[in-house]
Amino acid sequence: MAAVGAPSMLVYASNTTVDQSTLVPLGAPESLGGRVLAGSPTLSARVDYNARGMSAGIFKATSGRIEITFPFTEHATILEGEVTMTDETGQSHTFKKGDSYFVRQGQVVLWDVRTPYVIKSFFNITESTQS
Repeated sequence: MAAVGAPSMLVYASNTTVDQSTLVPLGAPESLGGRVLAGSPTLSARVDYNARGMSAGIFKATSGRIEITFPFTEHATILEGEVTMTDETGQSHTFKKGDSYFVRQGQVVLWDVRTPYVIKSFFNITESTQS
């Protein structure tokens, strides 16, 4: 059952523009497990769901190059802009509006935004690191 006043369904569509006024700054990329390699990227997001180690919402990064060790397992879809991601094996792909990807927690990825910004919808799961 949805909370009172909460929409029963949120739509993240690549054929609409994200209201960027709803995004809040996330701080330096280093605070999220990243290391800036080029540019001065800024990060912001809106969390629409957060419970039991899972979160979902909208994320924005401005142009720049960041090496990130993903702190969660993530499925995401690009809504605006482009990002080229390169994994530890050298596999590289440029994701554009409508493209989706899946990354496992702990993977090291080079995140390279050459457009003014990229916006994605995301669903994250933070997995226990205990065996």
